[in-house]
Amino acid sequence: MPDPYLTEMGWAGSALWLAGRITRDGTVPQIEFRLRERENGGLLRLPAAVTAGDGTVAFETLVDVASLEDGHPLTGGLWDVSVAILHPLGATVLPFGRERAPHLDTSPQRRFLPGSITVAAYFGVEGGLEIDVGGRPHAGGCTTADRLGWDEREEEVAVRGHIDAQQITMPISGTLNLLERHTRESYQVIAMLEERPSGLCYTARVPVTRAFIDDPLPRGTWDVSLCLGFSGMHRELRVLAPHDPVDVHVRRRLRHVRVVSTTAPDPLTITVGRA
Repeated sequence: MPDPYLTEMGWAGSALWLAGRITRDGTVPQIEFRLRERENGGLLRLPAAVTAGDGTVAFETLVDVASLEDGHPLTGGLWDVSVAILHPLGATVLPFGRERAPHLDTSPQRRFLPGSITVAAYFGVEGGLEIDVGGRPHAGGCTTADRLGWDEREEEVAVRGHIDAQQITMPISGTLNLLERHTRESYQVIAMLEERPSGLCYTARVPVTRAFIDDPLPRGTWDVSLCLGFSGMHRELRVLAPHDPVDVHVRRRLRHVRVVSTTAPDPLTITVGRA
């Protein structure tokens, strides 16, 4: 069965209006929308109003994010939207949004719940419709760093890479996040973003000795990820190591310190320890 076709989408107050159509084989099925929270698996079902046409069935519903769960706002998280075609033996569940009318605005559509909680409806990496409540970081896959560089003058590790333009759209901020593997301490630096024909390019500089503005990266084993913010949402990409690592010795507080990184195909990790 082909994916349902999204014909209209828009906000009316706190309610997201969704309309679509499917082909039919002579019967007029019952249709419902399903919202599944990606991390904890929570499931919500919404009946759709159905209208039979010539060889097609049109359907629509309102997703009121302010009162969807027993009169309460939709719980924070990332919700995947699908359409279920009901039949006597069960249901056929299909992604919704991958096939859509060309006139639809594909940029994220935002609203705000009480407490300034951001809600955004948008099309994900695979084209399906998703609803993000709260905008907290969610895993967005992996990206391989193009190269690591050692800036001898500034004594910084420069992490450079690019992201396929189709993977994430409309980024407005970038942060390189480093998480110490044992203590779970976090360390962050700004990632500068630049749009190029090859995709979205980023550069982040990690200081490893005393700096005027930033404290250096502390001792430890640091796993590296890239967090992109766009339209009130955040996606965190695990950074994979390039083929050429960084392996240098520096002096910090009168002691020799070794700074070394992993190599491809492993995830990127930067270790700061004694020489």
